[in-house]
Amino acid sequence: MNKIWSPDTLAAPAANYHQCALIPAPSRWLNIAGQLGIDPQGTLAPDTEGQIVQAWENLRAVLRANDMDLQDLVSVRLYLVERGDLSAYQAAKARLGFDVGGLPTTLLFVQGLFDPLWRVEIEAQAAKVFEGG
Repeated sequence: MNKIWSPDTLAAPAANYHQCALIPAPSRWLNIAGQLGIDPQGTLAPDTEGQIVQAWENLRAVLRANDMDLQDLVSVRLYLVERGDLSAYQAAKARLGFDVGGLPTTLLFVQGLFDPLWRVEIEAQAAKVFEGG
């Protein structure tokens, strides 16, 4: 079982996340490249919230293709192109019924992504402990 926690020797995080994830051996690791708001047919969602929802769905699809799911995530890095997109991110999380609650998370506001139409990119790491590990 992965241990996601914050050592008591550090200040409490400003938001709902923990400082680290300890993955016991033997484990399988999955590094997931940045996922965008583009559906499997190559269509970009028209608004920020839609792009965020689609990016999470794409991340979930990568996990499932590797016999994992959201509970196997151990860290998440989110890139938003505008600080004002934070409310769209909160709405998208509510729409999905999924919260990274407690995962080591980094949220970055960036000037832009590769394509100026892209509003969000989400990358992550997941780990699954082998049975008996």
